Amino acid sequence: MKKISWYVFGKFSRAFVMCLVTVLTIYLVVDFFEKLRKFVKYDADLTVIFSFFLYRIPELAFLLAPLAALMASILTVGGLNRTREITAMRSCGLSFYQIAIPFFAFGALVSVVGLSLTAVLIPLANIKAAYVQSVLIQNKPEALLLTPERLWLRVGRNHLLRIDSVIDDGFRLNGIHQYTLDDRFSLKEILEGEWATFVDQEWMMEHVIERTFQEDERIQVNRVPRQVLPLSLTPDDFQNWLAQSPEHMSLYQLHDYVQRVVEDGHSPHRFLTDYWARIAYSLVPLVMTLLGISVSLRGSGERGVGVAKGLGQTLIIGFFFWAAHSVGIVLGRNGAVLPIIGSWIATAMFLIIGINLFLKLK
Repeated sequence: MKKISWYVFGKFSRAFVMCLVTVLTIYLVVDFFEKLRKFVKYDADLTVIFSFFLYRIPELAFLLAPLAALMASILTVGGLNRTREITAMRSCGLSFYQIAIPFFAFGALVSVVGLSLTAVLIPLANIKAAYVQSVLIQNKPEALLLTPERLWLRVGRNHLLRIDSVIDDGFRLNGIHQYTLDDRFSLKEILEGEWATFVDQEWMMEHVIERTFQEDERIQVNRVPRQVLPLSLTPDDFQNWLAQSPEHMSLYQLHDYVQRVVEDGHSPHRFLTDYWARIAYSLVPLVMTLLGISVSLRGSGERGVGVAKGLGQTLIIGFFFWAAHSVGIVLGRNGAVLPIIGSWIATAMFLIIGINLFLKLK
């Protein structure tokens, strides 16, 4: 790159970092106070709450990067235009394409980093965030082993719970075995139930057998028709556990899961749409950079773009993109269009608009 290109690259990169940090901070502050009211009732420690938001940062940065790229490109070109640096570059024989190369280079760099994040790091961070929220904040049992056929949970300090199967959308648990251990991790009691249903906000076990191990090595057996199972989980928790979440899978895992869903004869539209959407969305920062400089360079030679005007243009373009992207995702998940089309339609549409605007620059 020439010195002028490195100069523009530096200005744009600093503006991007400033915009990303600004929008990320605003989002985190709003989200913090919104969720704080929910977390306070669990008496969660502030350090644990902060760790939850810390694990949320990679995904939020990925989602907000296109908005930051759009805002930074508009403000950077507006600043260069206001100081007549665009006019000076044009007087030296630089074309709009040459001026835009540093923008494209940084936008491509952001897209590559975003693809790397969504492929590996973001799913791992989402798993950690879900663990902090569910186990450390809401004090829900931790899943030690989770499969469709068997589920192991740690309940409290001295209880292990095994559930053979979960059916009826999480409202019925079959084959319940609760093991109570003493402080030396010796088996103290076994509670078994044929099934449990969620009624009146509590789990009610049927056909219960309670075995208590006494100190003289005798076993006392009690049978009761019904008994409450002390479990804080709700049917929604079991649904979320048993349903694979694309947000918690890497791109490689998601691709393999789509293949298994197809082999089992089920519809892969939801997971295939999310797979392509994550790839398509990683390229959006580059698309937004193209749109930003195309819109800003159209006014070169005139008064530069101010912060208020630049923010307004960012919000308008961002709103229309997000609306188109959301509609495409919904259509792809529902099977109205092919998943790859629903995932890429907004990105492709705005890329075409950006290229068309850039080619019309004079």
